Amino acid sequence: MRSVERGVRLLLTAGMLLALFTAEARPYLKDLNIRVVLLKNGDARITETRQMTIDSEGTECYIVVGNLNGSEVHDLTVSDETGLDFSNIGRWDIDRSRSWKEGKCGIVTKHNGYELCWGLGERGDRVYTTSYTVTNLVKGYDDADGFNYMFVAQGVSPLPDHVRLTIEPEDTLHFTTENTGVWGFRYQGEVGFYDYRIVAESSEPFESRSAMVVMCRFNKGMFEPTDVRSGSFDNLKDQAFDGSDYTNDEEWTMKDTIILIALAVGLLIVPIIAFLWYIIYVWRARKRVNKDLLWYRDIPMGGNLQQTNDMLNAYKYFNTDYNNLLSACILKLINLRGITIEQHLNEKGKNVQNFAIHELKDADKQPILLRKVHQIFQKAAGSDTILEPKELKSFMRSNYNQSITDSFINTLHTKTSLSNYKDRLDEVRQVFGLKKYLKEFSLIDERHVQEVSLWKDYIIYATLFGIADQVTKDMKKINPEYFNMDQVAQQMADDTTMHTIYSTMHSSTTRAAMSKAEREATAESRRSGRGGHSSWGGGGGFSGGGFGGGVR
Repeated sequence: MRSVERGVRLLLTAGMLLALFTAEARPYLKDLNIRVVLLKNGDARITETRQMTIDSEGTECYIVVGNLNGSEVHDLTVSDETGLDFSNIGRWDIDRSRSWKEGKCGIVTKHNGYELCWGLGERGDRVYTTSYTVTNLVKGYDDADGFNYMFVAQGVSPLPDHVRLTIEPEDTLHFTTENTGVWGFRYQGEVGFYDYRIVAESSEPFESRSAMVVMCRFNKGMFEPTDVRSGSFDNLKDQAFDGSDYTNDEEWTMKDTIILIALAVGLLIVPIIAFLWYIIYVWRARKRVNKDLLWYRDIPMGGNLQQTNDMLNAYKYFNTDYNNLLSACILKLINLRGITIEQHLNEKGKNVQNFAIHELKDADKQPILLRKVHQIFQKAAGSDTILEPKELKSFMRSNYNQSITDSFINTLHTKTSLSNYKDRLDEVRQVFGLKKYLKEFSLIDERHVQEVSLWKDYIIYATLFGIADQVTKDMKKINPEYFNMDQVAQQMADDTTMHTIYSTMHSSTTRAAMSKAEREATAESRRSGRGGHSSWGGGGGFSGGGFGGGVR
């Protein structure tokens, strides 16, 4: 009996290993990047770059282009990661062998469209770049020009982990929310405007029902489409909106009108009362904290800068601040030796000071915000580990790093209510007691050895409080040799390098937050074509695409 059980277990194990091996052996599409360049006459030059892993399965890769709606496809070119330009043989035979298809490409013409094909060639990690022209992609309507086009077909195999689509004009034309509307359908992700281009990007791996349909509306005069249709662009939009979450089918009722009037009255009176109540509430809380406030010489809140900043923001009347927190985090990373300031030659051969990024010791024990700031610096610096301001700026602006910057913004912008501290008066008085101590640092005659050991922490918290310049100046008066003897403290007081990184990080963070807010547009903004998250449903009436494609 035991031998039978053992045999069953062995069979099950073998089956699982075989299934795992088979799954690993299948082709894999890691990234699909599509660049669409729109010509003045409405034609489009489309370039698709696929990062794939190819194994023994299949003989060719192909793209489905159906639902032509007056368009044609021509000028197919294919190249791979070696720079090899595939030979276009014209009419393609899908039944030929894998070895015969290697290095070749061609087109299969079907009754409802085309299949753009090329040979898979060797196994391994491959990059295929496919370019082709679609005529009359942009069509003219009575009130606007535009299109509704499926750029990634449903049922493509293998399914892509990530898709990014960029649409841009051939000339110096800029796409903005003032002259262009854009909507996305049938994928999980975003669509919007970045650097005067249209960008649609998936946030989740594609599944069997996924596709990428993008609809664009352009003001008259931006293009001169060869294909001009009668009727309104709104007819195309209504068809695409059907079944999508862009629509709002609820009817306006008398009850809605009454609610609207009540809200309008409330919007005039309630904010004034709430404003006055809030001012009094914060004033009383601040008065309670500052009554007979004593100096506090230790580090509050267990050294957690973000929790301290949350508390400071809670006791402000207005204008929560995160810039000082970011600056303090950078100083903390210097103190932890995750960052050093070093001399390096720039691209012009001049000696300049830049940040050198090192591994963060005991990173798992550090607060999450500190880890994320260090992660951004490390990734922006690249393989040479030297962080230049322009590298940081470029990293924070890149759409490719959007998930990292969005996560960082979400972590940075925490909100804490004043009511959370009503039973924590001692902790609050410690924070404000330290701020009082540092502001009056130059007035103190008595010095203790243990205080000097906290001076680097004092510089960090003075930065968080926004009084770093004054405190550093006081320290240099009291003990001018301190900054000469302690290299870390010297780097923390480096005005030139620190100011450059501070300003770059602050401006980049502000821009990233604004970009994120833009992408999290309201439903009406999305509906009007200003961008936002795509709709899983809808997209009907599209041209292009269809079903299928991938490896076969």
